[in-house]
Amino acid sequence: MSDKDILDMAEEARQCMERAVHDEFVKKAKLGQDVIINRGGHPYKVSAAEALSVQEEGGEYQAGLPHS
Repeated sequence: MSDKDILDMAEEARQCMERAVHDEFVKKAKLGQDVIINRGGHPYKVSAAEALSVQEEGGEYQAGLPHS
């Protein structure tokens, strides 16, 4: 297996994980639930709707700062 094959498989796995997380955020947002995210190396509870919004904007949470 070449290095390119390994990189392609890793990218496919990353995209699969990203879709799975997105689908879970959608499901939890519809139910009005919260999710736990990593913010600055610490667990942080936010609404799934907020997490979904940040994910769809392509942004990331800033360490220690509330999302606004």
